[in-house]
Amino acid sequence: MPKLSIQRTSEFENRARKIKIELDGALVCNIKNGEHITLDIPSGKQLIQAKIDWCTSNRLELDVEATSHPKIILSSGDGPGLFRFLFKTNEYLKLTLNDVK
Repeated sequence: MPKLSIQRTSEFENRARKIKIELDGALVCNIKNGEHITLDIPSGKQLIQAKIDWCTSNRLELDVEATSHPKIILSSGDGPGLFRFLFKTNEYLKLTLNDVK
């Protein structure tokens, strides 16, 4: 079964809060500040997104093969936190793919 690694950067913003990780709209885990997790995921195309309250990250589409091990970095989005919180709620968090096979 393929693995998915997620590294949440250690940041002052949201440091005391867990962020939800969803795969195809279903909650798969919560991740703490600075935490690194590895999940078993099914093969095939999937969407991954991070959420905190009503704010979200970009959506990443993964096309996972049985032998792949995608690695994702979860961080705060670009720009001031208050501006993103009020006006760019779908860019509050940022997922960056670093796919290693």
